[in-house]
Amino acid sequence: MTTAEPPTEVRWRLATPADLPFVYRLVTQVDPRWYRFSRHGLEPSGMIGLMGGIAAGAIVHDSLDEPVACALLADSSASGTGTFEYYALPTPHAQRCAALAAPDLLGAVFATSSPRRLYVERFDNDPHLLGDAEQLLTPEVVLPDFIRIDGVYEARTTMVLTADAWWPWHEARSESAE
Repeated sequence: MTTAEPPTEVRWRLATPADLPFVYRLVTQVDPRWYRFSRHGLEPSGMIGLMGGIAAGAIVHDSLDEPVACALLADSSASGTGTFEYYALPTPHAQRCAALAAPDLLGAVFATSSPRRLYVERFDNDPHLLGDAEQLLTPEVVLPDFIRIDGVYEARTTMVLTADAWWPWHEARSESAE
């Protein structure tokens, strides 16, 4: 954010079925980057079926109360793992809002579902939406030349955020905010 930009206020709330039109619009705007939903095509009923496997979701709103991003916890299991899917509308404003909300969303995931390993998957040229928490991710698997996006083959990287990395960082961040 430059000094000319006003501060961005964001809030998030749990997703409801009424959010499906926004989520669908978001998927179609970032296609094929939200690979979980777009890999089988963009037919709405197929995407709604895929959403049945989602453990929890949240919608990020900007200061005008417009939805700008969506976070989902998928593949959450008794083994203590899950996948954090997080996408924003493809605008600088929406991406800035998403980056500001990301640490709080990750905190909610760790506080409520207690994963020991949280996976995040990204393509090479995806925007960085995890804000300050991005530094905590460790690459685990890289699939080179996974998919062609806008005429360029991009790798797909699976990164991991462990509870051991999250909690000390979160506590230090909370203390510095006081």
